[in-house]
Amino acid sequence: MEIAILNKSSAHGVYYGRMEDGQFTVLQTEATPLLPLRCKKHSRVEGAISSTMSFCNCQMALANHKLGVDLLAIFFGIGAWIGINGMYVQLPLIVQTQPEGWNLPSYLSIIIQVANIGPISYTLLEKFWPNKVKDSWLICGILSLGSTSVILMAFLYQKTTYIGGEEHSTALFALVFFVALVGCTSSVLFMPFMRHFRDIYLISYYVGEGLSGFVPSIAALVQGVGGNPTCINQTYENGTSHVVSYTSPPRFSTQSFFIFLFCMFLLSNISFILLNNLNWCKTEKVYLSTRKNSLRQSGQNSPVAITRLQSEDKSISEEDNMAANRNAGFISSSNGVALYEEFSDPNQMARSSSTQNRSLLSRRVYVYYLVLVSWLCLFGNGLFPGIQSYSCLPYGNVAYHLSVTLGSMANPLACFLAFFLPYSSVRATSLMALICTLISCYIATTAVMSPSPPLVGTTGGEALVVLSWVVFTGLISYIKVSVATLFRLEGGRALFWCGAVQQMGSAAGAILGFFLVNFGDIFHTYFPCQDS
Repeated sequence: MEIAILNKSSAHGVYYGRMEDGQFTVLQTEATPLLPLRCKKHSRVEGAISSTMSFCNCQMALANHKLGVDLLAIFFGIGAWIGINGMYVQLPLIVQTQPEGWNLPSYLSIIIQVANIGPISYTLLEKFWPNKVKDSWLICGILSLGSTSVILMAFLYQKTTYIGGEEHSTALFALVFFVALVGCTSSVLFMPFMRHFRDIYLISYYVGEGLSGFVPSIAALVQGVGGNPTCINQTYENGTSHVVSYTSPPRFSTQSFFIFLFCMFLLSNISFILLNNLNWCKTEKVYLSTRKNSLRQSGQNSPVAITRLQSEDKSISEEDNMAANRNAGFISSSNGVALYEEFSDPNQMARSSSTQNRSLLSRRVYVYYLVLVSWLCLFGNGLFPGIQSYSCLPYGNVAYHLSVTLGSMANPLACFLAFFLPYSSVRATSLMALICTLISCYIATTAVMSPSPPLVGTTGGEALVVLSWVVFTGLISYIKVSVATLFRLEGGRALFWCGAVQQMGSAAGAILGFFLVNFGDIFHTYFPCQDS
């Protein structure tokens, strides 16, 4: 069997495809003949196909777009998860001041899962009362809610009340719920809004989502935690002395950090308003007919989806839609880049559609991947964030700080790597999952053995626990993106089930972690001065 990447020029543009057993299959086209595109020809190595197509995709996508719209899409995407990511990178400082102490992350994990009531409510609203409220109004409202919650958090996060005789950070919990509502609802509001634009801007939005973890991590690294606690003698007025723990203050306070997050939320809200209302940005929106073709070929041809598109694109004339139907057929791409193919007859379009809808995964592999990502999310998104304080704090504040911040940075970097170098091999994915499982065993060991985990009090122990958390977080993110890429190519409701099992795994892990930490006598807090 001969496999090659070919490019064929025509009056309509440049066609790229793959030759197998003498039959040429069109994979993508560039319908703009004025763009000089260069790709490798006749590559006989299967691995070269993916890299060559990625090169062509990137060159096509970047050739004709507006940088200003890119920047607005990026800042809009930053607002999706910056509140929750910023909250997590502040935990090394907040756990020292809140009454929950090391148990605080387990409370936040369960609150974030409860915030999924947002996307559930929106889905029910769209099902039973479609088009009653504009998505643009909801997005503006949800970003304003996030902005308000973060600025209130800056001044109220230390306010506590007594519930059942125990002191709790009720103000912090309530505000974290509203901030989490922004992130959870962004998956059903923000991304569908960006799909009204050319798909290159959806990639810009994804870059912004990645930066929503990267930006607060950089700010937290600059902030620092003031170093590890030291034991000092404190003398009281009556002449008695007592050994207490002292930690140097960070470069700037938690309050200042939350004000920084408020500014980022405000920037995201302004970017969305400009993106939605500027005529200069509206010119980058896609035609209704083109988007309908995308939905039908990806299996998302539900009446709700089509109705929403019709209501949001009323400004498009019937003539423009007919022209778009005559000139372009939309082919969904694995990396979010819009691919257009010219067809001279309906039979050719039908053959291409049949090729695109063909299942790529066997049923056994399909189910295996669903179980795998659910298993990884149970630990990575649910259970382990709630016990990270017990795993890292015995090694010191700096170890906990680096584990959280570098782990948050590893997440978008792994997603970026998976975009350009995805692994579709079951064997490679299983190997990475096995490495994650082995690392998770070590992480669980450090948490259960707290306050005296392996190599505690040594530089090697600190480095090992930080490295474990960073690699663990990065590998899970890489696997999830790689599996999601495969499921997107699968079409139909594959991506829906991929997201559903991930959410179920995360929720189960958060609930399990909450009960183990707060009601099980398994994890123990470390007090450096008393325990020493």
